[in-house]
Amino acid sequence: MERSKESGLPVNLGGYAAGRVLRLKDVQALLGVGRSTIYDWLSQKSPRYNDAFPRPIKLSTTSRGAIGWLEADVVRWVESCKTFAVNT
Repeated sequence: MERSKESGLPVNLGGYAAGRVLRLKDVQALLGVGRSTIYDWLSQKSPRYNDAFPRPIKLSTTSRGAIGWLEADVVRWVESCKTFAVNT
């Protein structure tokens, strides 16, 4: 797997290029999980809350506007999960 010299993150992960902003459907496809799982990971009120999961960024100025995730953050989170799984 080709990695970025600056970040050490994969440059290409299944067609996703590092440095992109991923929308919800992209994150779902990359992780193989549903929309509700992602929102559960983000909600502190959920029993499935995951404080390590990257927070989305706002892509618009309206309160109910578009959000996205930095691909590098999502890939880094996946890599940290792999590391945790190997070490346990």
